[in-house]
Amino acid sequence: MGGTSSIRRTAAADAPRLAELLDQLGYPTDAASVAARLARLLADPAAAVLVACHGGGVCGFATVQSHVALNRDAPSVQLTLLVVADGLRGSGLGRELVAAAEDWARRRGADRLVLTTAAHRAGAHAFYERLGYALTGRRYAREL
Repeated sequence: MGGTSSIRRTAAADAPRLAELLDQLGYPTDAASVAARLARLLADPAAAVLVACHGGGVCGFATVQSHVALNRDAPSVQLTLLVVADGLRGSGLGRELVAAAEDWARRRGADRLVLTTAAHRAGAHAFYERLGYALTGRRYAREL
């Protein structure tokens, strides 16, 4: 990838670009809705939105949330979203965002990072496996 990239915590002003990236990921939304959700995440000390910047603008992001459970001594962190702009996929930014998410998790005492990805996203599955992630089970969901 040419040029320099950086990872930083998101800011409220990033909401319109995050909405565009969510649309690229297949989750159409609007900037106002993302701004409201982002405000809740920014207020949550157990969550973070990490953005990748390249060429002067936000070109990807990852969201992480820490939680504790009775069956584990250390907290776990879940990578809940990861997206890199269409034109920059394969550039290494996704790898940088995952590394930043892992660093965020370690700083909070977590001993594992978990994630889910839709069954039809074979490219994402291969990406995570290249990074050392393993399939550990199934996830079930029900709308409430």
